[in-house]
Amino acid sequence: MEKLQIGEINMLIVNHLSKNFDKIQAVKDVSFHVEKGSTFAFLGTNGAGKSTVIYMIIDLLTPDEGTIEFANDGEVGVVFQSHRLDEELTIEENLIIRAKLYGMSKKDANKRVDELLKLTHLSNKRDRQYGKCSGGEKRKTDIIRALVHNPSFLILDEPTTGLDADSREEIWSILHSLQKEQGLTIFLTTHYIEEAENVDYVLIMHDGEIEVEGTPHELREQYSRTILKLHPKNSENLTEVLNKHQFTFEMENGNVLMTLLTSTDAIPILQIVEEYIEGFTFREASLEHVFLQVTEQIKSKVKV
Repeated sequence: MEKLQIGEINMLIVNHLSKNFDKIQAVKDVSFHVEKGSTFAFLGTNGAGKSTVIYMIIDLLTPDEGTIEFANDGEVGVVFQSHRLDEELTIEENLIIRAKLYGMSKKDANKRVDELLKLTHLSNKRDRQYGKCSGGEKRKTDIIRALVHNPSFLILDEPTTGLDADSREEIWSILHSLQKEQGLTIFLTTHYIEEAENVDYVLIMHDGEIEVEGTPHELREQYSRTILKLHPKNSENLTEVLNKHQFTFEMENGNVLMTLLTSTDAIPILQIVEEYIEGFTFREASLEHVFLQVTEQIKSKVKV
């Protein structure tokens, strides 16, 4: 296998990373690479080892084995799960202090903070005390803090946890805008699997190891199936027929969902239920379905 190189394509290369805590092996021989300008989703259940890998990437933990290599222009910004700014200071005061810690002059710090406040629609709230901000305002301020020194690589560790759908959408609109304009590379962990639907690459960890990886399309092709949704005239009549023919299905808001290997598998089913349904639709399984299926497979292996 050709050895990966840091250069024009790759922003980060992780090779054979391992980490133990006493007798617990938290990370076991993990290798992956992140391409420049891409969005890389790093997923897994609680305790999978994601945070340990991130802490090693940002040098808060030392690996027992393995290497981590950044591109020369790999300035890193991090948005942690928890808020890290001073509750008593204003939004602007917090950001200016952080900018100066990066060695920026007062003039450059003010200019950079101004442009990021404008981008995140916080200009008119710059004098608001951080501790009195809403969850969305705090999270946007956290993102500005991570971006104030113009990093080319942004790590987002559960960036939208606890936010409502509108706030999450706004934050992702900001991030996509930055990525498009500045070629920002994004490394994402999230419990909202739908946020990873349109990323460039997905890696799913379990128990310290890489379980599966690939593009969202590749994973959907490999792990998910076509969903046939039947719209019944009468639910009881339809489910009676399906049970009689020993079909597997589940109910969702009065409709019947059936998971198929291929769309052509629907033909014999539709022939049987034609008189009992008002219509039907097909739905491509989401990345969340993939994640759940991989998780179920892991549980099955553990039981065996």
